[in-house]
Amino acid sequence: MSKTLLYITACLLAACGGSAGSGSANTTQADSKSDNAATAREAIDTSPMAGLGCSWQAASEADLANIAFPDDAARYWVALVPVTPGNRIRIDGRFPDARYFSFNSYDLALRPTDALADTEVLAAAGEQNPFRVATVAKGGHYSAYLAFGAAPETREAGVFFAGNIGIGPLSTPNSVLVPIIYRVYVSAVGERLDGGVGLPVLSIETTNGEQGLALPTCAEPILPTLGGNLPGLGLNELLLGQDYPDELLPLPFPTAAYPPRTRVFYGLPDTTIDIIGNALPPTNQLPRESLPSTGSGGFLSNIHNAYTTSAFARQYGNLFLLRAKAPSWRGAPNIAFANEQVRYWSLCQNEFATQRYTACRIDKNTPLDSEGYFTVAVSDAAERPVFATDEDGITWLPWGPYPDGLLLYRQMLAHPDFAKAIKHVPKGEALEPTMGAFAPQVTYCRAVIFDQPGLTPRQRFDACAQDQIAAQQSTSARPK
Repeated sequence: MSKTLLYITACLLAACGGSAGSGSANTTQADSKSDNAATAREAIDTSPMAGLGCSWQAASEADLANIAFPDDAARYWVALVPVTPGNRIRIDGRFPDARYFSFNSYDLALRPTDALADTEVLAAAGEQNPFRVATVAKGGHYSAYLAFGAAPETREAGVFFAGNIGIGPLSTPNSVLVPIIYRVYVSAVGERLDGGVGLPVLSIETTNGEQGLALPTCAEPILPTLGGNLPGLGLNELLLGQDYPDELLPLPFPTAAYPPRTRVFYGLPDTTIDIIGNALPPTNQLPRESLPSTGSGGFLSNIHNAYTTSAFARQYGNLFLLRAKAPSWRGAPNIAFANEQVRYWSLCQNEFATQRYTACRIDKNTPLDSEGYFTVAVSDAAERPVFATDEDGITWLPWGPYPDGLLLYRQMLAHPDFAKAIKHVPKGEALEPTMGAFAPQVTYCRAVIFDQPGLTPRQRFDACAQDQIAAQQSTSARPK
């Protein structure tokens, strides 16, 4: 692709003016690379450009863009970038003061194609990556690259790839306009949860590093808040204050099954089969191989995360419980840097159809009992059990004004030695053989059973599970 065509494409995406230069035809490759670094460093270290456009077109926002099952401890920024043979996207930024950051590339079906974790990002010359070395302060400079095509067997450091789009046996390069997402989790500073360093600067350059086109930068994308100028609507807070109307009958939802079960999220085809299977009798289940392969992931999922999903519905009960042994996380007491079992974990109560979350709880704010387990209770606020409190070792999440629910459990960047992580569960198999005590257990419960005084979280969960089993054995009715 010529530099002229690159410039036209980028301007259509970012509505840029005349702020980016293409360099002289006589500029050497070494000079171009030096100019690239200097230009990017200047853009990062000074105030964002004033102008009409921004290379980051959208950001996550709980009130206005609570979709694709987000996590409220994370902020996402989205860009559509032109990736073609012979060119690449250069990303220059500063290491945020946060638990984690990354870049993921996607196809237009919202499936991840490749990713670059914070530890894989290259620090600038003379600096070190603080996500690899505990004693290094955050805020230093880095560069990363998005390249055309599928990732090779031997990867170049600091590079992730646009990947291929595959439908069944067919495969073609993911190119022209490639969605990328920049994520920052558990920001320690920064008004916009960016870790105090602003947004990375994007540039288009040739694969050998010759100067191409620096895209305009900004403090906040235009979507969905008009660059941060649109006031919050308070929609999430409004939803948190609402319960499901008692006058409405619980609706049957194929996303949920009884008894409840927890599954690993592998991708959209498997999710579709699971939903269809919930509506079919056990003797007439749909084999997973009956649907064509359309790739892994979906819903703009993060390659560095592994997920379990636990679906539930009011037709089966108004109080839902989940319990599992908690893995250690980065920054946890008495856990050495980089020796944690996972970098991060969280629990979010979602609704399947809208993909909204009502509330989340991250690792450091989740109470653990004396055995190192977390226990989660989901209900309407008006029906919250008396003992569903942090002080009683129970994490309570509001169900929200929905007939169904989806409790999403995330584990990020599992340590290579943590064999019981979600990511190691073989496709199509139960969680327990791999995860052991770390596998989530789920049950519905009656409030009168849950709220017995003097019980530990384990005793409370076990009493609920036994009550559900006894009710199933004594009657065909499903207890509430």
